[in-house]
Amino acid sequence: MNMERIKENKLGTILQFSVPSIIAMLLSTVLTLTDGYFTGNYVGEQALAAINLGLPILYFYLGVGLCVGVGGTVISGRLLGAKKQDKASQVFSQTIVTAAVICVVTSLLVFCLFSPILKILRADGELAVYFTQYYRIMLLNYPLMVIGTILGMFIRVDGKPQVCMFVSIGGCILNAVLDDILVAKFAVGVSGSAAASLIVQAVTVLVQLLYFAGPSLSLRFQRFHFDRAVNRETILNGSSEFIGEMASAVSMFAFNYVLMKYVGAEGVAAFSILGFAVYGYSMISIGFGQGLTPLVSRCWGAEEHKTAMELRTMTNRILAVIGAVFALSFLVFGRRYAGMFGCSSSVADMVSVGFCFYAVTFFIMGYNVINSMYFTSCGDAKASALISALRGLVLLLIFTLIFPAIWGMTGVWMATPVTETITVMVSTWLLIKQRRIMESRG
Repeated sequence: MNMERIKENKLGTILQFSVPSIIAMLLSTVLTLTDGYFTGNYVGEQALAAINLGLPILYFYLGVGLCVGVGGTVISGRLLGAKKQDKASQVFSQTIVTAAVICVVTSLLVFCLFSPILKILRADGELAVYFTQYYRIMLLNYPLMVIGTILGMFIRVDGKPQVCMFVSIGGCILNAVLDDILVAKFAVGVSGSAAASLIVQAVTVLVQLLYFAGPSLSLRFQRFHFDRAVNRETILNGSSEFIGEMASAVSMFAFNYVLMKYVGAEGVAAFSILGFAVYGYSMISIGFGQGLTPLVSRCWGAEEHKTAMELRTMTNRILAVIGAVFALSFLVFGRRYAGMFGCSSSVADMVSVGFCFYAVTFFIMGYNVINSMYFTSCGDAKASALISALRGLVLLLIFTLIFPAIWGMTGVWMATPVTETITVMVSTWLLIKQRRIMESRG
């Protein structure tokens, strides 16, 4: 990764590292949409709602993956920039082992807590049955998902983002085929959807491990002595990403609780369907962030602070345009989109109204995501964590508990846009503060 080349062709470098990441992340969204399509059309709204009730579990695993993965790749990126290849490989190996241990322990704990979770969410009958059938299998899948995500991050640090893209394409095709076989043809239900995801993740991780067994790599698996200092820095660097995903888990739990209390299963189904679209745009934002992270970390390590800021600004502008396209598209076609999932007309109406509120979210959410990941790459974990905590937990949780009590389903739709808007103001203030500090240093 040549610094002069980055400075001379910023847009080209951003796209070179971001586009494969975006495609990979979007294909993971296609996996989610595919599961949602087959579940909604071949099992029913109750099954779709049951899957959504457990999304906080997914967000926790994503938080672990992003925390350990982003933290580890930032350290490895700096070490590679300093020509310390062996140390970078040791950090890589330690990162993978750390993530694996955390995820296995988490799966065992969550498995033991199924009954309390269902009681808190007031889920019984079919909802409880679907929830249990789906998530018992997904608890095997999620550790593999985390390992695959982190391996993908290190492949990008190694300078081969295209590999992640091709692996994701293969996984997407395999998932669609398996969903069609297990859910549509053999009517296995939500268990079939979960089994398809498990098989796809197992194949994905195997292919990525084979990549790191190849020759001429900057990073490779090797023996390491567990370094507490590395783990502390890893967790600190990735803390904002963990806070963001944990905040999403808590907020989603709150959303589901509020929806079940004020609206019922139909509200959960509507929120799930709109959530797929928001998740898609979020994956694009994270894809750009993952492409930006290794570039900024290397620029920061080389004291090229101005270049890092310019890369961040350019990425934010690109995402603003993409967000505007998303907002307009779903404003126009939101109800047709909802119809894809085989939902009732009342649920489709809820989704259509929801997109009117979420237009603001599409336009500004990417700005907050990129700025949080940018601060992580700069080593400013506090600023990154503040952005993540505000948008994912503090403000969102407050508005989620207050707005629906006043305005019902309309209040549910209002919570996220208001949260993102306030966070934009804080995020902008942090960027101005950083720029002033850098200017004072000359």
